[in-house]
Amino acid sequence: MEENLIENWINTDEKLKDLIINIKLTKKTLIEKAEIAFEKLSEIYKIPRMPTDIVESIDDDDEFDEIPEQRSLFEEHALIKFLAHKNEDPLRIVLSAAFNLLNNYRVDLFQVAEKKFAKNIPERIGIGIKGEGFNGEVVFLQKGSKSWVELGCKIMRLMD
Repeated sequence: MEENLIENWINTDEKLKDLIINIKLTKKTLIEKAEIAFEKLSEIYKIPRMPTDIVESIDDDDEFDEIPEQRSLFEEHALIKFLAHKNEDPLRIVLSAAFNLLNNYRVDLFQVAEKKFAKNIPERIGIGIKGEGFNGEVVFLQKGSKSWVELGCKIMRLMD
């Protein structure tokens, strides 16, 4: 059986364990607890919260081709939330997004497109994220649709 990487992270990182305990002790809803975790994880682990918080520090050099694209917690969280089951624990989704970014994992955009379009993925598609912070929402852009800016997206990735 595969080791649960998130549980391992929680059990081996005292800062994270304390954060989760403190959040769970509040009398907030599950969504509110997840929102608190989103903000605190970004702050504690210095994860870029929004796309505008990303500092590009790597030149386009062949030497760096294996480094995954930079993403904000906003973007990774929205993508995982889109792929998640309807009743998935919102705190678990936030933890998964933070874990991915801290460990250089990224949600595969093809999986996101496949969930939306099944086997009929358009030849060229944009995947945008609109909203703010914890409340990011995946938007699909196709030829002839409004632009990502008109749809209120904070970021857009092209799939060819």
